[in-house]
Amino acid sequence: MPTLICDLDGVLYSESPQRRLDAWREANGGALGIAAPDELVDGELHAFRSGALDEAGYAHHLRARLGWQGADDDLLRLWSAGSSVVLGVIDVLSGLRDRGWQLIAVDGADPWTRRGREDQFAWTLSMFERVEAAGGPGARRPDPRFFADLLRGLPRHGPRLYVDPDARNVSAARRAGLDGHLFSGAGALQAACSSVLLAAT
Repeated sequence: MPTLICDLDGVLYSESPQRRLDAWREANGGALGIAAPDELVDGELHAFRSGALDEAGYAHHLRARLGWQGADDDLLRLWSAGSSVVLGVIDVLSGLRDRGWQLIAVDGADPWTRRGREDQFAWTLSMFERVEAAGGPGARRPDPRFFADLLRGLPRHGPRLYVDPDARNVSAARRAGLDGHLFSGAGALQAACSSVLLAAT
């Protein structure tokens, strides 16, 4: 049985950090403590994504960082502004599943993003046989031990393809024994799956 392991961020889902920032600015009366989305990327965000910082702690940090004057509910609701599904990838994954591929997702999102996706796009997750968390107490990508753990639950025979928009994760997956594909679009994903099948025959 062929297996596709798909990173959710940047493959199945598309994010628009600028749209999130614009929504916060509008809800905050036109003023915000940061000017560009990359200013949000700091140690606290990394800690939040990995589970080292809880939701209340990150919310406190974010309120101060943004100069947020509104309600916490609005702050969290607008965190998911700009999220969308890449429909071309949905088509590819649906076709693979219809042809007998096992689909596994790897989710490295923070708790707020994950909750927003479950609210808006729960139907997309039903395509996957299982969803593996990319963070937590164990090894994290691009540590090859993460991929070695992932391999333990897969069939020993048949093609096993890992797809990710991050070249470091693709390289680590290859070192662990998976075929790796650097995601660049739905068409290239379809071609990579066909190529892996051909190489296995």
